[in-house]
Amino acid sequence: MEIKKAVKPRRKIIKNIHPYILIFPGFFLICLILVYPLARGILSSFFAQEFMSLGLKKFVGLLQYKRLAGDPSFWMTLKNTAIWVVAVVVFQYLFGLSSALLLNREFRGRGVFRSLILIPWVVPTIAGALSWQWIFDWQFGVLNYVLKTIGVTARGFDWLGSIDLALPSVISVAVWKGGPFVTIMLLAALQAVDRQLYEVAELDGAGMLSKFWHITMPGIKEVTITSILLRIIWTFNQFDIVNIMTNGGPANASMILPVYTYLTAFSFNELNYAAAIACVGLLIIGVVGVYYIVRNSRGMGVKVK
Repeated sequence: MEIKKAVKPRRKIIKNIHPYILIFPGFFLICLILVYPLARGILSSFFAQEFMSLGLKKFVGLLQYKRLAGDPSFWMTLKNTAIWVVAVVVFQYLFGLSSALLLNREFRGRGVFRSLILIPWVVPTIAGALSWQWIFDWQFGVLNYVLKTIGVTARGFDWLGSIDLALPSVISVAVWKGGPFVTIMLLAALQAVDRQLYEVAELDGAGMLSKFWHITMPGIKEVTITSILLRIIWTFNQFDIVNIMTNGGPANASMILPVYTYLTAFSFNELNYAAAIACVGLLIIGVVGVYYIVRNSRGMGVKVK
């Protein structure tokens, strides 16, 4: 009896710690790949590389952040990043909503068009950015050739080399690339809206605009918020499109925070200053990330029928 009594608590302990043993390998990898580099990056922002110090670093406290506060290039980059995120997310949502409404209607070949809409999303970003770089080329680009042919311009536009056109050009490519994701999300939400609500509204004499505003938009509200939050996070962190097409130029006209951080670290060899820039970006996007996690923890979402 005493042996059995001793075995039962031991089994209970093993049963309690068994789930933690199973998740430990994954948790360890997450800490190794994500948490440790993140902690090192934050810590690096409080140090400075001493000249001719053979790799030694000196603790400088908030000096890197004080430098950021007086850096005009940083504030210009922050402004460009705000324009970039707002414009890309707004136009991606408008594109996604309009295309989802069209693809939700009954017409011949709808399945084919639903597949084709995904092409920009599945195309590798590098391949897509290089293709658009060629399309926007001032001398040999297809876009200028078409505009010249139809008589819109005689010389063409320097889409990626103009201070006024560089940022709108890369924004348009980002909208093309990420719009299909919003389309699929909203299309799934539209399929979950009860069709009987539209039938009842028609009997009450509601018009198309009234049904859209009072039935469709409330029905896809939660998916809309989730899609926008995801696109804000991904667009804020997007690096490849701008880096490949303009590298932040000309004259920093299309410079955004991820590209500025990369260039500061690996082109100007100021790793500690780049770490401070990255920490500011982490703080900004962390607010959106926390809000997204809180919403997800409440179990909000739409199930497709």
